[in-house]
Amino acid sequence: MHNKHTRCARPSQLGILIGLAVGTFGSPSAALSQAPEPTRSQALLGAVEAESLERWHDLVAERPHMAGTPGDLAVIQHLVESFEAMGLEVERHPVRTWIAKPVSARLAIAAPTPIELSIQEPALDNDPDTSDPALLIGWNAYSGSGAVEAEVVYANYGRLEDFEKLLELGVDCTGKIIIARYGGNFRGYKAKFAEAAGAAGLIIYTDPADSGWGKGLSWPEGVWSGEESIQRGSIMTLPYAGDPLSPMVEAKPGAEFLDPGSVELPNIPVQPIGWASAAQILSRMGGESVSGNWQGGLPFRYRLEGGPELRVQLEVVQERFFADTANVIGILRGSEEPERMVLVGSHHDAWGCGASDPTSGLITVLEAARILSQEVRAQGPFRRSIAFAGWGAEEFGIIGSTEWVEADLDRARHKIVAYMNLDGAAGGVQLSASASPSLQSLIAEIAGELPQPGSNNESALDNWRARGTHPGFDALPRFGDLGGGSDHVGFLALGGVPCVGFNGGGSPGTAYHTNYDTRAWYRSAVGSDYAAAKLIAGGAILFAARLADAAVLPLDIERTAPEVLRHLRNLTRRGRALGLFKESERPIDLGLARAEAAALQYGERATELAQRVRAAGQDPELDATTRESLNETLMQLDRAWLAAEGLPDRPWFQNLFAAPDESSGYSSWMLPALRRAIEDLDVRALAREETRLLTVIARLNQGLDELDRALQ
Repeated sequence: MHNKHTRCARPSQLGILIGLAVGTFGSPSAALSQAPEPTRSQALLGAVEAESLERWHDLVAERPHMAGTPGDLAVIQHLVESFEAMGLEVERHPVRTWIAKPVSARLAIAAPTPIELSIQEPALDNDPDTSDPALLIGWNAYSGSGAVEAEVVYANYGRLEDFEKLLELGVDCTGKIIIARYGGNFRGYKAKFAEAAGAAGLIIYTDPADSGWGKGLSWPEGVWSGEESIQRGSIMTLPYAGDPLSPMVEAKPGAEFLDPGSVELPNIPVQPIGWASAAQILSRMGGESVSGNWQGGLPFRYRLEGGPELRVQLEVVQERFFADTANVIGILRGSEEPERMVLVGSHHDAWGCGASDPTSGLITVLEAARILSQEVRAQGPFRRSIAFAGWGAEEFGIIGSTEWVEADLDRARHKIVAYMNLDGAAGGVQLSASASPSLQSLIAEIAGELPQPGSNNESALDNWRARGTHPGFDALPRFGDLGGGSDHVGFLALGGVPCVGFNGGGSPGTAYHTNYDTRAWYRSAVGSDYAAAKLIAGGAILFAARLADAAVLPLDIERTAPEVLRHLRNLTRRGRALGLFKESERPIDLGLARAEAAALQYGERATELAQRVRAAGQDPELDATTRESLNETLMQLDRAWLAAEGLPDRPWFQNLFAAPDESSGYSSWMLPALRRAIEDLDVRALAREETRLLTVIARLNQGLDELDRALQ
């Protein structure tokens, strides 16, 4: 198989290469997806109904439905029956997983004056959903069980840099109870870093500066968190997603699970609270005053230590156990390539009623399924299959979707065309997305067809681009980079599937993971007109229809090279910031110049071939053999990033393009193996990972060779 020779650019050439990259690849692909007649798109979008979305919302958010509970089983059954009523093939995929539930908890000031502190939100007279007896106390899943009485240390957001600052200041966390505010990183890392610092316990609270009165009026007067709002959530941090006892193995009845004692789950007790309870502790602390961004929004000076006079009692009892839940997948079977599948999904479990997270996204999945099933009945099946998924137990650790991927990894790597994730997606009418490079142009194209809610002549794309364009690519809106925190992770990290997290935001307020995330709050904060959900459902419909029906898959091969170059430049800046090399030095000193030159050369080839691929897709006489060859190769280009050995110390994560970062859990690490080497200041590892990147680019070039041969 012939490949063009990749030469190393001389240092004097490298600046020119970097500067030219944006100009060379600066425009999104034209007519990428062979879009159907505008009248068809308009008909599909016009079929989306606010009344239907409201009915779906009442169906799936009427009661608490945490994974493994009767409410969860009820939602699963609702999904099965709804998909069956639409005429879809329905797969109920059982998942048996190791989760947790609260038994009891207590938080109190023991000295100088005993005070019991609240750990649950009160019910509200104007919102009957907040009185449901199935709602639980504030808790963090997988907390260690135990009782402790100790002094207190304030750790800001509980990030790695915050604990490093405490160490620098000489503050000893050993045997202390840490109090930290939500924000800045995944809550699980707050617990992990606190335990590593020797803490005996952890309290996490919502600070009014971050999501309360510092932003606006509190619910129910306004839509922001109140003084008793408590954010729940899992604190599991493992080097893999999914069930904690079955990495790389499907978690199902009869599976061989790890010994729970061998898995590094938290050991210290962890308790979330609202700021009214936190203020009772923080206001009594008498140590050194904090400075800068460590000061929160409560009306007194925050201090680092409480001293020996202030003692807090924390007691948490949780049970860890095997629970049964299920993924529900409804399939519209394709006519010509039925084994290939476009997937649209959201998780269905919630900490409470979950009207925003996740069900504002789940209802758009259901509405997209309703509209497209009607289209199939009226017009016949699409070329490829479309699947609509409700994933189980996402909140505990992205469990259901990961187990579905692990159950049939060959399906993910060879049959799933693309995945759109709609986790809590309808939170406002300002569209945004994080997306794999091959999907960016398609998403922008779809956004251009979505009417902007509240505007007579503006598209959602116009509104999105007005808020920022993609770095170096003014024709595209600003896309985010895929990180962690939701159901795309298994598809991206293990399957190499191109993914998009599609989202509508911009509405003020939050009830995130609290007992106040109800339909009443959602309709007040986001809107009872369901304009946000209509926008997201419309995007999901067009996404599924385009990918399922285009003769040649609308996966853009042009976007990869400029994105790789962007990430390499960002890594260079990160290396400089860490002192890995001097400001005046070029990436050639770290061995990255070869990678940049190879990516640039690949991009030049991809641009020329993309034009021919698009032309072939628009050719009505394209033969089936050529079409099949093109589609198979286009799909495998995204899989070229997979490496069986995975990332350093994280072998489960096998995608060398993107992964969640190692210390926040939510953010993205792009070219993560290279990023790890830079964070470790390890020049040898950097050279080794640059070689792995060059291997990926060689595989990408082989894919271009295959496209070239097919087109000939």
